[in-house]
Amino acid sequence: MEGDLHNLVPAVGELNSDRSNFSFGMVAGEPRKYGSCDFEVDFKHRTVEPMAEVQGNIARVYFYMSKKYDLRMSKKQQKLFQVWNKQDPQDSWEREKLIRIELSKKH
Repeated sequence: MEGDLHNLVPAVGELNSDRSNFSFGMVAGEPRKYGSCDFEVDFKHRTVEPMAEVQGNIARVYFYMSKKYDLRMSKKQQKLFQVWNKQDPQDSWEREKLIRIELSKKH
């Protein structure tokens, strides 16, 4: 599961560390802590909000992982990810990534 190529994406170390195992959500009124990187962390409520341009990507990875590995997802997370999936549809790079993953399985 950890090596599933659908679940592997590049990440900035500091953001990944601060994200920890916090839930994804919407973070209102937060200061921009990471310079020009649009990523918010609410340490008090253990919630993170990635930039809008990748929210759909994250949602689709979570839906895939949940289905593939029979992982539970709260109703709240499901609803949020459904919104993110609709607001940030699959782009050409995401489609290309899926093609490359499928091709890698054949070799």
